[in-house]
Amino acid sequence: MARGETYEQFVDKFKPKKTTDDCYTPDAVMNVVDDYVEHRYNVSRETFIRPFWPGGDFEHEDYTGKVVVDNPPFSILTKIVRFYQERGVPFFLFCPGLTGVYQSKTPGVTFIAIHSGIVYENGAKVPTGFLTNMEPETAARTDLELDSAIKELRPDKRKKKTEMPDNYWTSSRLRTAAAHGELVVIPRSRARITHKTPDGKWIYGWAVIYDL
Repeated sequence: MARGETYEQFVDKFKPKKTTDDCYTPDAVMNVVDDYVEHRYNVSRETFIRPFWPGGDFEHEDYTGKVVVDNPPFSILTKIVRFYQERGVPFFLFCPGLTGVYQSKTPGVTFIAIHSGIVYENGAKVPTGFLTNMEPETAARTDLELDSAIKELRPDKRKKKTEMPDNYWTSSRLRTAAAHGELVVIPRSRARITHKTPDGKWIYGWAVIYDL
């Protein structure tokens, strides 16, 4: 171990690193994307093919009458896009959300941007976009419908705010009042300091209770 290094930091160095090529897509995400592609491009989900899997060989698949809807390894994305374009294979592919627009330099390829990142099966949270050749007149665009559908799959990890009585004034609440131009004056004769809510929960940063 290096000097100043914790045991956790030492062990973490030997863990396999998560890469975009290891991002196995959750079924819920694929279902949303399948629904979107089916309705947006009026194609049957029965024609969808997923050629990218461990040990798979996408170059030797039979694509007759098929539409590729899959999350390919990002490290060879340019090769994949070129392969499908040269053979006229329709596709809708996941791609890096931050650099995917580069692929739209290929004639007939559209980059679709969304804001929501995707948390993959290996725990990696990756900014993700999409590429397709099924709307060749568009170079790049955003898609609020797809973004919203994917966003709804993510658990809301925001902490629920503790409901405070009107006479509880935390430092945060006082700052908010000041920001909105609200004048608050709590006379010392009617104030007491506490670190708990009426039901006994701890308050971060304490609070002034204004006795009514």
